[in-house]
Amino acid sequence: MKIKFLSVILSFLLMSIAISSCLDSDENYEYSSDATIRAFGIDSITKGVYYKFTIDQLKREIYNVDSLPMGADSIIKRILIDTLTVTGWVTSGLNDTVFNMNDSVDLREPIKLKVHAADGITTREYTIKVNVHTQDPDSLIWREMPSLPVSPASGKQKSVVLNKNLIIYTSTTTAYRSSVENPASLQWGSPITINGLPSDAKLTSIVHFNNRLYITTESGKAFDSDNGIDWAEMDVQGMQMVTFVAGIPEDAVTGSKNKLAGIFTKDGAYYFCARNAEETEWQPSEEIVPSDFPLEGIYSTVFTNASGIKQTVIVGNTEETAKATVPWSTMDGLTWVDINTPSDFFCPVMKNPSIMYYGGLFHMMGGDFNIIRSSLVGIAWNEAATKFRYPTKIEIEKGEGTDAKDTIKYISLFKDKGDYSLTIDANHYIWIVWSSDGSVWRGRLNKLGFKQQ
Repeated sequence: MKIKFLSVILSFLLMSIAISSCLDSDENYEYSSDATIRAFGIDSITKGVYYKFTIDQLKREIYNVDSLPMGADSIIKRILIDTLTVTGWVTSGLNDTVFNMNDSVDLREPIKLKVHAADGITTREYTIKVNVHTQDPDSLIWREMPSLPVSPASGKQKSVVLNKNLIIYTSTTTAYRSSVENPASLQWGSPITINGLPSDAKLTSIVHFNNRLYITTESGKAFDSDNGIDWAEMDVQGMQMVTFVAGIPEDAVTGSKNKLAGIFTKDGAYYFCARNAEETEWQPSEEIVPSDFPLEGIYSTVFTNASGIKQTVIVGNTEETAKATVPWSTMDGLTWVDINTPSDFFCPVMKNPSIMYYGGLFHMMGGDFNIIRSSLVGIAWNEAATKFRYPTKIEIEKGEGTDAKDTIKYISLFKDKGDYSLTIDANHYIWIVWSSDGSVWRGRLNKLGFKQQ
């Protein structure tokens, strides 16, 4: 019994020593020197929309990658910082006043917050910057650029972008060229002499594909060029080429390679054909080109469908009896289907139509250049959004009567301007050249010009 009681006494003694040791260790406790902001966020901007902020611990900067919408200045003038995660405390202002998250702040200009670590010694100062768009991202902005020294003949000009140069062909022997690396400094020098093209080359058939240009002639020949100036005849294996249609990009989903699509004629009928970029062998199709398929003035664009597959879509001039401008689509250049609209939302017939997949929508330009038509997937077409329009002038129509209101009309500066050519560069600038006066215009959707953070 004594032995048992002795073991119990020893146990209590050991516990008391351990507890006293723990109490003594409180005197050596070290407070954290962590003075970093771990998370940051501000209250919602509009309709519950929250913007993510990036914390750069090296530069001690906090900012939003996706800029707030234009006009948000009035909202962030008085806004709450609703997320601020630190291990110590935060001060602000010249007097290092303790920061209160219940007080709204003005974030129209950068502010500084100082984080104090729990040790009471270590501090780090952060700069908070809220980026706000100064331009409406959904507006299409146009600017008139220096005109060509000459006015191209109607139906005899073509604009292309090749190797960061805008090249405008005014005939089969002359062209004008200017760099688009700095679009604001567009300049036209003396005309450039084109080498190797026959007089019957069809300028409107030029296709840009795989960093080369391709063109067909009235006599059924084909030529290509890697600089747009010096051209050489291609081997088309005896086919009578009618026109090139489009460049078909490679697709990882289907395994399709880069292809050049065209149309050739045989025994009075038209057929599709295509050629891989790495090969010289042409693959003819046995499918006869539909009678309403465009053969002149073709414009093409590429988009990725809901299945992740790239589709090439084209429009062009068709018979004058057509009632609608119908796009055609392909994935391989040999089989084409029309994107016909089984509703009242078809695109009205346009002379010299051009199509682009731009800013997440299809857009159709051309005709009298009064309005732009837009579509989500190329089927149902509507008048484009108010902000997405041609350059305009404003006319005010006075109302009649004492209570009548004036009517504001936006008149397109391109309306009834005539023949044109259009191309788009790598910086998403839309270039339009007019045959009537040689004028050159440049347009871009604002959000496509915003720098990616």
